Amino acid sequence: MSDSSPYQAAYAPRAIRPPLTAEARRGTVIAGAIGFVLLGLGYAMVALPIALALLVAFLSLIVRWASASSDTSNAGFDRFVSGLDPAPWILPLVLVVVVGVVLMIAAVVVSARVLAAHHVRRPWAVTWAGAGIAVVASWFVSDILGFFTRLVVVGSSWGSPSWGQGVLAFVVVSAVISLASNAAIGWLSWWWMAYAMRPAAPVASSTPVATNA
Repeated sequence: MSDSSPYQAAYAPRAIRPPLTAEARRGTVIAGAIGFVLLGLGYAMVALPIALALLVAFLSLIVRWASASSDTSNAGFDRFVSGLDPAPWILPLVLVVVVGVVLMIAAVVVSARVLAAHHVRRPWAVTWAGAGIAVVASWFVSDILGFFTRLVVVGSSWGSPSWGQGVLAFVVVSAVISLASNAAIGWLSWWWMAYAMRPAAPVASSTPVATNA
């Protein structure tokens, strides 16, 4: 029978995708935890000054609108806002934004280098994909944590003598939980993307041939 027989079926070796090595898993833990924590801190440092600038601009717009009207009922508020001098805060806020951008860039670079050092395939792609997954996941986690935070705030005794200490402890605990959750989200997201992009290893096998009986 010729090799071009329609009954001949040749099958290529099946490719399997072995699990991540222990070294690669360790790299995803380090890169994901450090990378997303730095990314979150950098984003917060960039977003906060921008939000403050927008707030000041909004208040200035209200003052100009109120000053143009003849209503004097909000004269005290107008004087308070007009007395605010944002000039001393411009340079510190700009520096905060610059540091935040540097942290975000460092998060990506450090993550890719750590993954490459631990022999993770496509370290830059894993970093960017992991960051995207982590950002979306952090939205849901922050909503859940925010719900419990509101429950604690509503149940607080605002008139108690230890109210100030309770607020301070609450802020510290919230910050620690936020950092820990970001580290966990980053680790799982980086591991997921590294696992999805892991290389395939072909399996050597003979080529079965079906012939006409």
